[in-house]
Amino acid sequence: MKSLTIKLFPVAAYIIKTSGWDEHKDYLLDYIKNEKNPAYRPSGGYYTDYGLDQPWRKTIWDEFLEPQIRPLIEGTDTKLQDIWAQQYIDQAGFSAHRHQPSGYSCVFYASFDPKIHTATTLFRPYIDPNDLKNTQDCYTPDIEEGDILVFPSWMLHQAVQSNSKVPRTIIAFNLEPK
Repeated sequence: MKSLTIKLFPVAAYIIKTSGWDEHKDYLLDYIKNEKNPAYRPSGGYYTDYGLDQPWRKTIWDEFLEPQIRPLIEGTDTKLQDIWAQQYIDQAGFSAHRHQPSGYSCVFYASFDPKIHTATTLFRPYIDPNDLKNTQDCYTPDIEEGDILVFPSWMLHQAVQSNSKVPRTIIAFNLEPK
């Protein structure tokens, strides 16, 4: 008997390597460190500016991130939907969740040490009949500081908790179809 293996319904995710992050990093981290409004720190070991003012946005998005991913935006005919910074310290993380049903979710690793931090974990969206023991139901990519992880917004993902006192800082953003 002769047979072929067909990999059905592949899901692509991308890692974009940026350049020049060192020129902007201190600006963002200093802004987060000096933010005194408790709305930005809803719980211990955690910072988010989701839905809040983001004075860093013009410098970090307009001058750094958008030019880095412009080929992706143009190639996928998408636009920025929303953007926010998050910082996790010690045991803080974010449980498994999804974003909108179309477009892409992106995670920019602004302050990240792969020796002590964990990248975003992506979960396989369907049962794979080729993986009988279900051993590859999630994937955590090898990420370096300055990388952007891009994946379909409907894909289940999570930020795994870290045991480090060294902050893991990300900028998350969604791209939606134009």
